[in-house]
Amino acid sequence: MKYLTTLAVACLPFLLSAAHSTPPGFLEGSPPEAQRMAAREGKLYFIFFAADWCMPSQWMEEQTFRDETLAAFLEKNYLALRADVDLPEGKSLKERYAVRILPSVLVFSARGQLLGSHEGAIGPEALQEQLKAYPIPDNRRQFAGGKDILDSPRPVFALSRPALIPDAAAGTPAAALSARPSRPALFSTAASPSRPSVPPSQFTIQVGVFSSYSNAVRHCAALEDSVKLRTEISPCQLNGQNRYKVFLGLFGSQEEAEGCLERVRRNGIDGFVKIAGH
Repeated sequence: MKYLTTLAVACLPFLLSAAHSTPPGFLEGSPPEAQRMAAREGKLYFIFFAADWCMPSQWMEEQTFRDETLAAFLEKNYLALRADVDLPEGKSLKERYAVRILPSVLVFSARGQLLGSHEGAIGPEALQEQLKAYPIPDNRRQFAGGKDILDSPRPVFALSRPALIPDAAAGTPAAALSARPSRPALFSTAASPSRPSVPPSQFTIQVGVFSSYSNAVRHCAALEDSVKLRTEISPCQLNGQNRYKVFLGLFGSQEEAEGCLERVRRNGIDGFVKIAGH
């Protein structure tokens, strides 16, 4: 299967995980190397945050990522990495992206932009449905000049808590039920045994709300080319409809954010300052 392509170990800055529990088709490499490979192949990539002691992580590795239909979808659209949060490299990535729940799946574009994060154990059909939202043409390629966009240190979390096993239909034989995989807890806290400290408040600029994800991505690309600041898309619901908020920059103080807003307004970009993640 083409999706089983592995990266050359000798040229990698570090390995995320080479554990025996790594699902088939996952690369053994670093995010920068995966991003470059994704850009060459016109694919996206994701990082699966897990731990050997985490039962929900093990469940996804055995049930979700070994599903043939999902594997075929990933082969066409994604490269995959596994980050073991108990290893130094995985722990560093967990802290960088503020991962709080295991398992978590962080999705990136071919240019390294964080597109979304999904927390908690999830089955193959539900995961595939969520991952279908990202492989639009703009996310499959690098933009003018081949410039890489710095990925966000504060991802937008979309908590996923589906039932791992569907409810039994009336009349289902007891033997068939006993043959199904056991249901683990939906998630584990990523920090074990202690929880990480909460980072101080940071600020961002909300510059738009879109009904179309692809339009939000195009707006982000235009903003990044114009003002040279990173952008972030946050999915939400307004009046029962899916919407996508676009945020510009990440600042250590409200004053810094307001100063940036004044500058971008000169370029015809309006918005308002708010606390990041709220």
